[in-house]
Amino acid sequence: MSSMIEDVIGNYLDTLQEREFDAPFMALLRARGFWDIHFTHGSAEFGKDFVAKGMDNSEVCQFAFQLKAGDVPSGAWREIRTQVDLLRDNDISHPAFDLNLPRRAILVTTGRLTGNAPVEAQNYRQRLQQRGDLLFELWDKQTLVERLSHSPEIGLSGKTEGEIYRLIGKIESDDICDYEIEKFSRRWIGSLETAEQLWKAAIETAIIAARLRSRERIDLSCYTSLCLVRAAWASTNASAPPNAIGLSVAEAGKTLFTYYATSIWQECSDEDLDPLEFIQSRNLGASFLTYPVCCSKLIEVLGFLGLLHIYAGQEEGEKIADYLVKFLERHSGAAHPVSDRWAVSLIPPVLLLAKTGRSPVVRKFLEHVVRWVCDHYESTMMGLASSHSKPEEEVDYLLGSPFEHIAVVRRNESYLSTVVLDLISVLEMGDLFDVARNDFLAVDACSSVIETDDSENQYLLNPTNLNYIANIEYLETWQPTDNWKVASHHFRAPESLYLLRINRVLDILAVSCVLRDRHFLSAHRSILNNA
Repeated sequence: MSSMIEDVIGNYLDTLQEREFDAPFMALLRARGFWDIHFTHGSAEFGKDFVAKGMDNSEVCQFAFQLKAGDVPSGAWREIRTQVDLLRDNDISHPAFDLNLPRRAILVTTGRLTGNAPVEAQNYRQRLQQRGDLLFELWDKQTLVERLSHSPEIGLSGKTEGEIYRLIGKIESDDICDYEIEKFSRRWIGSLETAEQLWKAAIETAIIAARLRSRERIDLSCYTSLCLVRAAWASTNASAPPNAIGLSVAEAGKTLFTYYATSIWQECSDEDLDPLEFIQSRNLGASFLTYPVCCSKLIEVLGFLGLLHIYAGQEEGEKIADYLVKFLERHSGAAHPVSDRWAVSLIPPVLLLAKTGRSPVVRKFLEHVVRWVCDHYESTMMGLASSHSKPEEEVDYLLGSPFEHIAVVRRNESYLSTVVLDLISVLEMGDLFDVARNDFLAVDACSSVIETDDSENQYLLNPTNLNYIANIEYLETWQPTDNWKVASHHFRAPESLYLLRINRVLDILAVSCVLRDRHFLSAHRSILNNA
């Protein structure tokens, strides 16, 4: 984890111009215990961009800093050396610059000395030492990365415009949900021309995810990580060859997800396979709602983590699949998604289990989901809340009709039924398709779907050219005319999505998990059929 954070910060430093680093550097000095810090850059700086007081070997010293952006080759070093001399020797500076204190001169660069510059700098230091002159110290990229990695938020100083602090405030007050994180993460989406800003997004992701973990919301740490994957491809979609920054940031997002999801996986135990123990260990107060939601979150995270391991050729994926089999068999809540928002939670575990040869378990699980959805539509007459519903709305639709003070309108649309029927279709379970379709029709659960083209719209909520189908017509019986396709949206769905073409199929699944209102059937087929 620490090495990944260091990689992110290193790449972020590579994007900075010289003056862009001023605010983060001042924050770094404060974090390192310096005081009386002053920014002195300008026409009369005399080699000093910053001056500050600090401790060195238990002694108060006067520090002077010169900042440079990027690598320093030999030619640039010879020019900088004049400024280093001023940094060491010149007494003219800010009024707070104390000439009576021992002086320390620091050259700071967000890159490294390259070419012959390291040798020339070493020779220069040796000559200074031989003459007994004041030496200088170098803080290069590696030094900065090591010091920033302990507090990544320092790197964002002067650039956050307050949004991240408002989000952190909501996290600290335990007033945070996934839809707020998704809304915040939209600010990470840019264009190919601004792709380098994705490294700033990666730092923000690391900060938010860490704060969420500190508040025991590791599920949202996982979600935040996938939001970074979404932002990477929404910013660089269709670039050919794939944008290098987009690739790296997307991988950083999946690495973060793996780290936090592994924490969840390591806490899973045989005791949790008992529903009562599962509820009590998590203090699930209103268990009629929180229990199935907790189940949905867990199977979604474990399913995605298992697929990541399977694609990496790691045995851990099989272990996760084995655990999911037991969990689905013993936890009815896993088959009781409380609204359309949790429809996509079914996709990762179903694909993982089907891909690893556990289709009988998948069939039984999907049968339970069909029964739950149909029973609810029939018994409450209200249906279930939408993919973009908030917890309050989910509760209203779950409890609606028995309570006169809860005014909800019958909702026939059912994205859950679409996901179930589409999963059954891609798995080619013909007999189950016939049963599920008839059951959904019997309770007036109208299958709905969002269709997008292979553009940046596929990564966005409410883009301009969105196609929403409120009542999909599936074939009456399982008679696919093209392998598995039994509905018009199956034929309209793009066969070759950009992320499929560049072999990033699990990143497509990440987009579904972020947006909650769409899925990509070509990706599902690819996951099932490809090694």
